[in-house]
Order: sequence, then C-alpha cells, then structure tokens
Amino acid sequence: MDPLAADHPSARAVAAAGAIITPEQVADAVVSGLAAETFLILPHPEVATYWSQLVADPDRWLAGVRRMVAATT
Repeated sequence: MDPLAADHPSARAVAAAGAIITPEQVADAVVSGLAAETFLILPHPEVATYWSQLVADPDRWLAGVRRMVAATT
C-alpha cells in the first residue's frame, strides 16, 4: 500500500520536505556521482543546503525538523 495514500505520518513528512523523486532519478544521480567520483551523492540538490545547515547549527536544524514534523501530524 502506498504510504502517502495511507496517510502515514512519515510519508507526509517526506512529502512536505520536497519533491518525491523516482527510483530512476535516484539511479541517474548515483551513476553521475560515481562517474564524477563524488564523495557525497545527493539525488535531491536541496539536501546539500540541509546538510550545511545541520553542520553549521545542529540545534537550529533540529528545531526546524521538529516544526516540519509537527506540521504534518
């Protein structure tokens, strides 16, 4: 059963965070990343921003994640 169609809280949180990409898009990103010998392969470009925010200020980042999850429950 599709978790988003089943209104699963985790699926709602994922959908609220950004675009849901296909397995084929993930595979393309991985193949491109491996070809470029990229250390951190991120199929979602916006995740690079999330990662830098997490590293810069973990408490602020966690507060934002909590707000996002609370908004979807």
